[in-house]
Amino acid sequence: MKICIVGGGHIGTTLACYIKHSDTDKYVSLFTRHPEKFNKIIKCNDWEGKKAYEVEIDCISADPNVAACEADIVFVALPHFAVEKAFADISPFVSRTALVGVLPGGGGCEFFFDRYFSKDKTLFGFQRVPFTAKLETYGYETNLKSWKPYSVVGAQIQKRLDFVCSAVEACGLKTKKADNYLSIALTPTNPILHTSRTYEIFGQYSRDYIFKEKCKFYVGWTDEASRTLFSLDAELRELLAHITELDTSAIRPLAEHYGAQTISLMTKKINSIPTFQSVYAPMKQLESKDGYIADIDSRMFTEDFPWGLAIIRSYCDFFGTKARVMDKILSWYAEYMGLEWYKNGEFRGKDLIYTGIPQRYGIMTRKELVSYYLR
Repeated sequence: MKICIVGGGHIGTTLACYIKHSDTDKYVSLFTRHPEKFNKIIKCNDWEGKKAYEVEIDCISADPNVAACEADIVFVALPHFAVEKAFADISPFVSRTALVGVLPGGGGCEFFFDRYFSKDKTLFGFQRVPFTAKLETYGYETNLKSWKPYSVVGAQIQKRLDFVCSAVEACGLKTKKADNYLSIALTPTNPILHTSRTYEIFGQYSRDYIFKEKCKFYVGWTDEASRTLFSLDAELRELLAHITELDTSAIRPLAEHYGAQTISLMTKKINSIPTFQSVYAPMKQLESKDGYIADIDSRMFTEDFPWGLAIIRSYCDFFGTKARVMDKILSWYAEYMGLEWYKNGEFRGKDLIYTGIPQRYGIMTRKELVSYYLR
């Protein structure tokens, strides 16, 4: 098995190290824009396993013809806005029946997969990343912080799911099968978690507001952020209840996922998760060092709204459900970023072409949308 990891960030580097360490006979390549920044030997600190190991990745390259050449399985670990370009880069070079996975698998990638890959290739996705990880030093050392018990995996073509999960498990990752890819696309991970807190921190200020200190993102999470999170999740649950053509039971409510059924318990839970403790809010220091302003180039801004919550919101129009809180949050974001997402109060502004909503790809009816998940 030839395995290609696309993306040299926290998850991609750690996944490459883990797979190679788990089975040294596997050929593992890493496709990254900056191969020159990688050491020949990469160290991985496994916090849960209380061990560290060093691996030599078989190939680290910025050339897709080298990194993805005849790859049997590809794991794309990139921000969702970068996935389509990655598909375009690697598609000519992977094996004839390659499995191409995105982790996590949202961001609308199912709508453009067929533009780049033939029908004998398979898209699959993870509901959530299989572990949390943080680079210690880019290209040299990474920390594998904690594992999830299993990863829920879905395939664009359902009859290929067994084969997909077998291949993923052969890479050392435990899986649980989703009934359809919609169960991957609408999972309320960062699109709801991150947007709730980002709105709380920045929602009452202008974009040039100067913060005296750089606060942490999860530590300091308040009941107000939890209230927004519950409201967004409730609107998603209402949407799922109206999708009668597909089984969406694999999409768990966030209260169930975090084991926190009330606002106060959710606040306490988010503040207490060990792997969340070191994450800072998306802010950057002024050149004068007199304070901080919002870092609008952070993934909290560039991914979780246009390639996350906006996509969930767009499904509401197909199935006729209300999304008042989503509209409030997304209206704020669009105004904050200087974008037209709403026109005459409707979610159809011209700048939505720069998001991952299905309408961008010519999908205009409920029947057309559902057909993507009934293959």
